[in-house]
Amino acid sequence: MARDPRDLRRLAQELAALSPEERARVIADATRARLRPLPKGFTPPVLSGGTRWIGGGLRREDLYGDDGR
Repeated sequence: MARDPRDLRRLAQELAALSPEERARVIADATRARLRPLPKGFTPPVLSGGTRWIGGGLRREDLYGDDGR
């Protein structure tokens, strides 16, 4: 982790010097590195309530009408 602004500038210059393909690969690798595995035994919460969706549009206008929301 770059803690000094000079380090950040150096990293930005190095990133800018890469080809678009290399830059995309570096950014993808950095993004993946930030993802942490889920804790053991983790189960996502399950939402309940309401009724099931039976069809219809999901556009903003369909959901809220034309009242400016």
